Amino acid sequence: MKPLLLFALTAFTVIFLVCFPFDENPKQENVSGAGLSLDHWFASRSYPDKTISTEKYRIAFDQKKALQQTKNGPGFDEWEAMGPKNIGGRTLRIAFNPQNPNTIYAGTASGGLWRSYTAGAGINAWERVATGFPVLGVPAIIISPLDSNIMYIGTGEVYNSSISAPGIANRITRGTYGTGILKTTDGGVTWSKVLDWEYADMTGVQNMAMNPLDENTIYAATTEGLFRSYDAGENWSLIHSVPMAVDIDINPVDTNLVFVTNGSYNEPTSGTYRSVNGGQSFSLMNLPTGYTGKTLIAISPSAPSIMYASVANAFNSLGLYQSVDSGASWSLVNIEDVAKWQGWYSHDIAVSPILPSVIIFVGIDVWKSTNGGSSLNKKTSWQNWYFGQVPVGGPEGPGDYAHADIHFVAYHPTEPNTVFLGTDGGVFVSFDNGENWEGRNGGFQCTQFYANFANSDTDSLLAIGGMQDNSTAIYTGDDAWTRVIGGDGMSSAINQDDNMVMYGSYQNLGLLRSDNGGLSFSGASPSGAFDELRNFSSPYEIAPSNQDILYAGAQRLYKTENRGESWEPTSIGFVDNGNPILTIAVAFDDPDVLYVGTSDRNGFPPEVYKSEDGGETFIWQWQLPDRYPLDIAFDPLDNQIAYVVFGGFGVDHVWKTINGGQTWNGIGSGLPDIPTNTVVVDPLIPNHVYVGNDHGVYLSRDAGATWELYSDGLPDATLVMHLSISASNQKLRVATHGNGIYQTPLAEEALTSFEEVERTEVVSLSHNFPNPVDTETNISFSLNQSASLKLSLFDISGRNIRTIASGDYARGEHLVKADLSDLAQGAYVYRIEGLTDLGVFSVSKVLVKN
Repeated sequence: MKPLLLFALTAFTVIFLVCFPFDENPKQENVSGAGLSLDHWFASRSYPDKTISTEKYRIAFDQKKALQQTKNGPGFDEWEAMGPKNIGGRTLRIAFNPQNPNTIYAGTASGGLWRSYTAGAGINAWERVATGFPVLGVPAIIISPLDSNIMYIGTGEVYNSSISAPGIANRITRGTYGTGILKTTDGGVTWSKVLDWEYADMTGVQNMAMNPLDENTIYAATTEGLFRSYDAGENWSLIHSVPMAVDIDINPVDTNLVFVTNGSYNEPTSGTYRSVNGGQSFSLMNLPTGYTGKTLIAISPSAPSIMYASVANAFNSLGLYQSVDSGASWSLVNIEDVAKWQGWYSHDIAVSPILPSVIIFVGIDVWKSTNGGSSLNKKTSWQNWYFGQVPVGGPEGPGDYAHADIHFVAYHPTEPNTVFLGTDGGVFVSFDNGENWEGRNGGFQCTQFYANFANSDTDSLLAIGGMQDNSTAIYTGDDAWTRVIGGDGMSSAINQDDNMVMYGSYQNLGLLRSDNGGLSFSGASPSGAFDELRNFSSPYEIAPSNQDILYAGAQRLYKTENRGESWEPTSIGFVDNGNPILTIAVAFDDPDVLYVGTSDRNGFPPEVYKSEDGGETFIWQWQLPDRYPLDIAFDPLDNQIAYVVFGGFGVDHVWKTINGGQTWNGIGSGLPDIPTNTVVVDPLIPNHVYVGNDHGVYLSRDAGATWELYSDGLPDATLVMHLSISASNQKLRVATHGNGIYQTPLAEEALTSFEEVERTEVVSLSHNFPNPVDTETNISFSLNQSASLKLSLFDISGRNIRTIASGDYARGEHLVKADLSDLAQGAYVYRIEGLTDLGVFSVSKVLVKN
């Protein structure tokens, strides 16, 4: 670990509060960051349609499985997890093994199903449970009380069943894809689908309940209404057709009493219902209706006639209600605004298993009542988390800290004073009935990263990235990452000339710069952009050829030539009819050559534009599809070549130009038809192009002509938000929205020849000596036949520094001396490119200059 960051562990909090002239925790009341996040996610996948089709998602998964992956060397090693393993991600549900409550399961928002055999305690407490299906969001889990090998999970995170037309106000209706209900009978080794929604529009199973007296009777609260199965999931019937069923509870003594709530974000048919005949019919209870959020209910285990309900509008609680007659009547007992601006998103209630008057009431924070809700005492404050680095599996804050946005709360089934939470920051537990809390996130790698994730070109142990509701974190080579800034962490960047200079951001272009390796940050946003419409995840990019130059996007493009000290708009007018800029790419060799892509936030379709004069004028790239351009990448050696990838469905998702944007061609044939989020070109082997989509990673070895799967070792379905290259160790890194960060070796360079001969049949390139290099180094190679070749030196980003040697060489051993005394400290690549009668070849290795 870097000494500067070690110092930061003890000094970070004090320095942070002194140095930040802005709100270091930009979670604002009455503004739902979660809503903006889901709006951004849904818009890029649904446009120009009004819904996201689960059918297309499943078809794309089948296309992925059909792609053959040949394992033949470096780059086909399995992906390895990099973490963070000390920062949990959005968790929607927790379930306990009835036979062994130390075994718990957690359903995440987009990272699938997880299991812990230690109730979440320890540095390697969690493991992901593979299902063989493209499972992302898991809001519902139930386990048979008689046989814990039998378990059901409901999939799909959804917050509205009908309002999904494009528009900033209404896109917070969908979370992540769902495929129905899955079942296992062997403890999670194999799974089958028992409620199949793969051919429906985007649907979700929000909760499930098993009849406590009959494990074969199961209820499922879904976007389509309430379903019931009498035969352990083999057959289902819709018994309550009011859409957007959110919560389902069954009276444990009289199982004819079934309760279901309907609602969520601006759902037009919100209300809470009771059945007295096992679900044959339902009637509204005298709780509020027409609310714009959702209602969660809880039944007292020790006195089932006592019930509680948390009713909320989208942006405030309506109140806590109590019933003492099994839901026949209700009374308002408290109007504390516990849910606040997340009333559509995250709140819940748990009743003590032995005392019906003791409840844990959660929303943004944790509240507790010991008198049936008449008075509530706040027990946590989300602002109290520890910044800096917390140990894996160790404390994440003081005893009054639990992460904000609490989706789920439940008492332990056998320990009446133990309570668990599922939050936007993972799993938390209290052992004293809600008085004190601690994290249970060791190894729980389910954080939701955004683009861009940034690596140092010269130090493989330095990287930085932003996460949904979990700030920005710095990687320093181990599982415990160092958390900085606050709020939703967005794009990041590192100055490759001086790694002490790094950038992070929060939502809506809250750009910050550190000049001391992440110890402290100060505001660096273009102030003029705050008067303009911006995307939730607004872009900024460093110019590769001049690390002092950055571009940032609002409705106009902004430029700085002094690392963010001052900014100017590059043009007087908006780039695209007022649509905000969504992505930026800058050419490797010329900071004035760039592309920008926009979103449709101002009523016009999203577009791609090119500028060749630093943004003063723009050329519309009219040949591209009407979808969100989610990422753009230049060929590192030729700025006439560029790639752009698109969201949505029903189009070619990867496009390429070889003439500076004069013409574009779709090159995604063979790839799944699914939103494609990121593209990166190997600077040392520019024919190697990698793309990432909502299912995984793919590679083209021939500049887009053909594609192959490159996802061995990643989860069954991986929301790939960003691909980047760690140049110093030649690793490809993937930032996922639900499973943290992974890396794998880059694909090995393939010999291009007429007969597909092995490279070793032509040339063998040795490592230079000495390495690291002080002034001079020796480069040796052997040829199996005579060849015309060139030995070149590149910087780690792929820019050609010089030609070391060139000419015709005979068969045999050769030694070239290279004077590198004038080079700056850092990593470089030397490459031999040659021609024989068998064809052309090239091979590269890395050297380090002291």
